[in-house]
Order: sequence, then structure tokens, then C-alpha cells
Amino acid sequence: MEIRRELAGAALPSMALVRELTDQIVLDTVFEQAPVTRAEIAHRTGISKTTVSESVRRLEELRLLRPAGEQRGRQGRVGTYYRVAADAGFVVAVDLHPSEIRLCAADLFGRPFLQSTHQPLRPRNPEHTARQLRTLVAGAIEQGGVDHGRPLAVGISVANPVDPRTSAVIPLRNTPYPGGVFQPQDALAGLTDAPLLVENDVNLAAVAERWHGAGRDAESFAYVYIGAGLGMGLVVGDRLVQGARGVAGEIGYLSVSSQPPGTPHGLARAVAEAGFRTGQLPEADGADPVAAAREVLRRAEDGDAEAGAVVAEEGRTIGEAIATVCAVVDPELVLLGGPVGSHPALLRPVRETVRALAPLPPPVEPGALGDTAPLRGALAVALRRARADLRTRAGTG
Repeated sequence: MEIRRELAGAALPSMALVRELTDQIVLDTVFEQAPVTRAEIAHRTGISKTTVSESVRRLEELRLLRPAGEQRGRQGRVGTYYRVAADAGFVVAVDLHPSEIRLCAADLFGRPFLQSTHQPLRPRNPEHTARQLRTLVAGAIEQGGVDHGRPLAVGISVANPVDPRTSAVIPLRNTPYPGGVFQPQDALAGLTDAPLLVENDVNLAAVAERWHGAGRDAESFAYVYIGAGLGMGLVVGDRLVQGARGVAGEIGYLSVSSQPPGTPHGLARAVAEAGFRTGQLPEADGADPVAAAREVLRRAEDGDAEAGAVVAEEGRTIGEAIATVCAVVDPELVLLGGPVGSHPALLRPVRETVRALAPLPPPVEPGALGDTAPLRGALAVALRRARADLRTRAGTG
């Protein structure tokens, strides 16, 4: 097997740089293959067994690797399995969902040791939510510290745009928190020195679908989230497109043919007027938006003509927006997600509209992760940052 690119491309590197790159490669291999022996690491990376053994020794001294038993059932020298130390650190992920707060804490392999869902304090306001967030994260850090060391990253999913330069949450009309956004950085100040990674929930859902879901094999795709709100995450060239100020993908602001020219928040307004989010069928009045939408979808599938007309209009409206996106960025794939977006009854009219309007229509498919995608995305970015920081630690230790 050929040597990893980092080593192969270096011209006359210093010994310190060689050790740094070797330690990073060995640590990555243990993350990918654990439990794994030194001989297996050497075989997979093309690095000599002697060099791998020295790297493993250094990583043990840094308390990043630990023995994980002996290799049995084969002739010759008995090998020792290695894995990342259980107390090397952990990550915390939080989804500040509009109707609840979801939390997950996991080890560095992404295995959760704490998962919880909490109803927000009432009346819900920024101060209450900030205090509740701090309490929940503090509890996760305390519990994780017993067996897993210290927190290495905290990922936060929010239902608003986030400035990619400052990680500040941006208030916008027609978003779940238009008039009273709190900043997670302020809420968690002084609680931990771990990096705080704040990102929009739909963007994180797209990240989760890219790494773990239906977007794994696509170089570019648009993820359209439909729930209590509307949004889009766009991945192009394997990179998340955030925009200069974090509002890329706010498709609720697109103008659509069902609204007069210049109507503010055209797509979001059209969706509301279709009765899909507000449940304007008589029996659905007073229901929460997601429950109302699901009820309309259920009735449409059961043959209810009024519900079918609402779903058809909604599908056409969303399909128009997707066709516009396709004409601009030409994604390889479009995914519909969220608690409402992946329903088969909605998928059909969206597909028909995209096929009719897009210049070269891409496949339109349901996302694989459902309503859990934003939390899984927050966990994924926290894990990626934590592992990157561990690699840096291994290289400079």
C-alpha cells in the first residue's frame, strides 16, 4: 500500500515534521479501524512497522491511545490492539428546536453516552432558553467528565441564520425567533474552553445527510427542509455554502408565481396561504403547524379531495423554488427533509413540478435522517473539530 499523501508529497521534511505527520496518520487510522494492531496500521498506511511503533509509543505518552487487548488465534508474535483512550475527550451537541431542546453527548467515535429531550421553559423567551441551554450543557459536561475526560467541542443547532465569520445568530422576520435572538456564546460563556460551533439547523441537516445519509454519494446537492419553517442547505463541491452573511438557502424569501411581484417572503407566504403549515382545513384549526401538516398529508393519502388540493398546491410552490435553485447551481441531487418534507404525498407534486420547470431536472428524493438530522449534524461537526484538534495535539505533543 502506498504511503499517505502527506508524507509522499513532502520534499526533504524535517524529522519533527515527519513525526508530526506520522502521529496524525496513525491517530486517524486508529479512529477509522479501531481496535487495530501496529502491524495492521503499518500495512494500511505503508509506514514502516518501526516508525508506527514509535508513533504509538508517543501517542500513548500523550494519553491519546490505550492498549485494547491482545490479538489471538494466529501464529507468530502476539500483537496488541490499540484504540483511542476512553478519557481522551468527548463532544456535546444541542439542537435548539423550535418546540424542544435536544441534547446528545458522545465519545470520540460518535457513540452517545447521554441523550435527552427537554421541553422549553414557559413562557419561552431568549433569557429562559439561554439559562436552560447553559444548565443542560453544564450537566452533560459534568456527566461526561466522569469517564471521558474533558469536552473537546460543543455543536449548537439554531433555527436562524448564523454569520459564518462571527458565529452570531442573525434575527430575521419569518424565522422561529424573529424578535429576540440570544447568542449561545454568551449563554455558555465561562462554562468550557472547548470550541463552540454554532450553525443553522438546516445547514447542519445537510451536513448530516452528506456524511451519514442520502447525500453520501453526491458531490453537490440541495437539502430542502420543510417543517414548522422552510429552509435549504446547499452542498457544492463537498462544501457547505453559507453565503457572505449566513443567509444562503433562505428560500422562504424567494418570489414565486403564486404571489404578487415584490411580496416579502414570497415562498413562505405562499406556503402559509396554501393552508399547509397553519392547517386551514376546518378540523385542523388550532393544531401546531407540523401536526397540522401531517394531518393534511394523511388525509390526502386517504383520498380527501380538499387535502389533496392543498398538498398539490404546496408541492407546486416548493417545486418552483427548487427549479429556480437548479437553474442557478445545478445540484446533482435534491433531498426533501424535515418532519414534513419527506412525506410521500408531498414528494410526488414536488417531483412533477421540478421535472416540468428545471432545465435539467435532478433526482428529488427523501432525506434519510428525518427530524434528527440537525442534531446529528451538530454532533458530526463537533466530532470533526474534536478529532482535528487531537491530531494537532498529537503533532505538537
